[in-house]
Amino acid sequence: MTRSEVQVPRRPPFRRCFFVCYTFFMTIETHADIETLVRNDVFMMDVLRIARELDLPDWWVGAGFLRNRVWDAISENETSIDRDIDLVYFDQSNAEPEADYDIERKLKKIDPLLSWEVCNQARMHVEDAPYTSSEDAIEHWPETATAIAVKLGDDDTLEFLFCYGIDDLAGLVARPTPYFSGDKVARFYERMSQKNWQERWPNLRVEER
Repeated sequence: MTRSEVQVPRRPPFRRCFFVCYTFFMTIETHADIETLVRNDVFMMDVLRIARELDLPDWWVGAGFLRNRVWDAISENETSIDRDIDLVYFDQSNAEPEADYDIERKLKKIDPLLSWEVCNQARMHVEDAPYTSSEDAIEHWPETATAIAVKLGDDDTLEFLFCYGIDDLAGLVARPTPYFSGDKVARFYERMSQKNWQERWPNLRVEER
């Protein structure tokens, strides 16, 4: 697992998103490159400000929100802003699903065009063993390039979580995490078939561990 931080200038609170296609290409080789990509993406920064305002414990925005933006930049794709946003947090004091629905309704009022999926990882389990943190949960996500997340601190620092480093993310590689390898690798390939990612990113390589 690798974390990194970068200072970003404070912007006014975000109140509305507009879905547009935009172009922002760059080479992604280091943590600093990813930090620069996010810092210069107005939409991503605004989404992170919205999430920060909720003040949820151990919160992160992860998966495709960050992965897709990186792969678009590498592939020189015209980026169409993804509406789906995965927000995870960890709160053992209230693990009822209704709490997540309440948060989603609150987010919908902030901007009805965004589709937030909010999930308290304290109620999620893997093989009957509960997760111990959001990081533990993210580590169990299907692909190494998906097991990533970002959040914005109160002091406007960006913090990243790369559970398996950035080599596969930066190299356009879809590879199963250890939790989707071996006997479970068929679930990984089923997911690849459903997602059809290679249409969006033709140079994407699908590899096993």
